Parts: sequence; structure tokens; C-alpha cells
Amino acid sequence: MIEHLPEIRQLEAQVVGISADSEWSHKAFAEKLGIDFLLLSDWFGNVGRLFEVWSEEKQRENRVIFVIDSAGVITYAKSYPDDVVPDIDAAIDVLRRLAKREENLAS
Repeated sequence: MIEHLPEIRQLEAQVVGISADSEWSHKAFAEKLGIDFLLLSDWFGNVGRLFEVWSEEKQRENRVIFVIDSAGVITYAKSYPDDVVPDIDAAIDVLRRLAKREENLAS
């Protein structure tokens, strides 16, 4: 993910990591991996439930990538098993298409 951040930012997108881990856990995780994007602590699972990705069984969010456009519409959602690294390239392709759409609308 980290290696894709420059392109994601160039596409005027933001990355937000959300999990039920504590703020302190997020801070340690970010420092260890050199992460410089927002990590949200969803301690009670409110955001996970809102996006319908909360697992009552695991008491945490499932691994999901969402792309949300500038109007707040979810344009891409893909869920992954815990042992699978998410396909960031697929999400970046969606971001490219959104950027192209915005560019066409502006011209």
C-alpha cells in the first residue's frame, strides 16, 4: 500500500485505515511501517457496522477496500479474506477512471 500512496495522492484521493484496534496500537503500527495516512480507531465497531463490514464473530471489521467518489458514493467495494493481501491496483484503476470522469465533466 505504502508504495502506491504517491499515485493515490496524485489522483486526489485519500487513504484511511479503519480497524477496531486502539489508537495506541495504530500509532505503533504506523511508526513501525512508516505509515503517514489516517488510521481510525473504530473501537466499538460503529463505522464497521455502518459500512456493513463488521464481524460479530471476530469482533472487528472484515478486510475491505472501498473507493468513495467526491459525491460520497461508494463506487468500488471489494472484500478480502484475512490471509489475502488486498488488490490495491484494482482500486487505483477505479480512481483513475473517476479522475478521468471528473476531468471530462470539467471540460
